Amino acid sequence: MTGTSHGDVMREVRTSPADGTQSCATDRRDALDRLHRRVQGTVERRLREETGFGLSEVQALRYVARSSAADAGAEPMRLGDVANGLGLSQSATSRLTARLRRQGLIISSAVDHDRRGVQVLPTPAGHAALRRTASRYEQVVRDAVRDLGSQEADPLLWHFLIGESDARTVVR
Repeated sequence: MTGTSHGDVMREVRTSPADGTQSCATDRRDALDRLHRRVQGTVERRLREETGFGLSEVQALRYVARSSAADAGAEPMRLGDVANGLGLSQSATSRLTARLRRQGLIISSAVDHDRRGVQVLPTPAGHAALRRTASRYEQVVRDAVRDLGSQEADPLLWHFLIGESDARTVVR
């Protein structure tokens, strides 16, 4: 986030527009987006440094593994469902899954009843990689959120992000 400090972002989340050209909801949404990109950038960098995997790779493995178990009863997931679940375009998802396939972390095949469709399934190596990265991913996300600083964050947003169940009771 070049040129915009965390404090600036959090002040934007709490304040209304000065010039009246945008709604408060739009400003809050933009500030939340910048906050999300800040956390995402931190998580991406640390995950890559600590695990060798990027954020999108870990998220894709987690998503695909949710629909399947490591046992023989695993059900493949359609590539379109992966794209929708991750919020990625079809082409971005195809590139991501191609990377995971080259690394031996997933397998893909044509859908039996629709030869244009592609389905994916984690390999045993994919499940093992996910087990190795899961706790680091959790900790990296917690650290990135914690590093936002509770003093500058909107109280409701802060409590939500750190997972406190009493976030609704915070007085603004």
